Amino acid sequence: MAFVELEDGSWINHELVELIYKTQLNTEFWAAAMTNGNPALITDNDRVRILKTAGFVRIKKEKDDE
Repeated sequence: MAFVELEDGSWINHELVELIYKTQLNTEFWAAAMTNGNPALITDNDRVRILKTAGFVRIKKEKDDE
């Protein structure tokens, strides 16, 4: 089970996220629908972190990580 730290300091389990959607088109905030029924407000950077942890976005290796 992998957890992702969000920008506000809270943690989210990416395995419990069912859907990521934008609440309003003109805002930068997203919502993550959780399996427990409670939506979590997340930022665009949080969304990218969740998708990377879940394996949907390839994580680039830094030159220093080699």
